[in-house]
Amino acid sequence: DPMELVNRVGADSMRYYLLSSSVIKGEDINFSEKEVNELQRKNIGRLHNVLLMYETYTTAEVEGNDNSRDVLDQWICVRSNELVQEITNGFVTYELDKATRPITDFIDDLSIWYLRRSRDRLKGGNIEDKNRALSTLKHVLKILSLVMAPSMPFYAEYLFLRVKNK
Repeated sequence: DPMELVNRVGADSMRYYLLSSSVIKGEDINFSEKEVNELQRKNIGRLHNVLLMYETYTTAEVEGNDNSRDVLDQWICVRSNELVQEITNGFVTYELDKATRPITDFIDDLSIWYLRRSRDRLKGGNIEDKNRALSTLKHVLKILSLVMAPSMPFYAEYLFLRVKNK
């Protein structure tokens, strides 16, 4: 029963799985509950951990922007701009699989590359550097919430509201 799976892993995971699969092009698919679970863990699970890290260290004064000169901040901002372009191109050409697949790679870059290498900045005593990292992270999370909304609308709204209100 698909609703049992939706109740366990969420509608966003199932929706993302189907939108990024070959079934969107009218091809056959062997549905895999294991792959849906994997996508839920890799996408929403990782992204939620990034959000929790952001919420742990942020303050109300942090405004989201992309004007940091730190090389990591600049890199993740460039990656977010590339993500917007890839997803936009996918939707413009009605290739929904190409519009959804880049989200997984971006979440991977955000979590594994950017956040892991920015932990010391977030936890450190240099307040200016910490605020620049948090500001960049807020900016990137807002962009991500907007571009992932067609593919994962429920978590996208949750993410946007959590980042917007901080």
